[in-house]
Amino acid sequence: MHIEPDFYNDKDIARKLNLSASWVRGQRHKRAKGLPHTLQVDAKYIGTCPRYVRGEIEAFVASIAA
Repeated sequence: MHIEPDFYNDKDIARKLNLSASWVRGQRHKRAKGLPHTLQVDAKYIGTCPRYVRGEIEAFVASIAA
């Protein structure tokens, strides 16, 4: 049985989107700076580590797949 984590890191999101972790980091930077970006989900920080809420990522993926 596989249990999905509640939070995703950059590599997890990159795997879901078949993109690179550096793309995810770049999107986070662009979003923070108010630049045009595609990833419409805010990172939550645990200390200095950016993490994304699973439900928010799942909803984003569903929105682009529709």
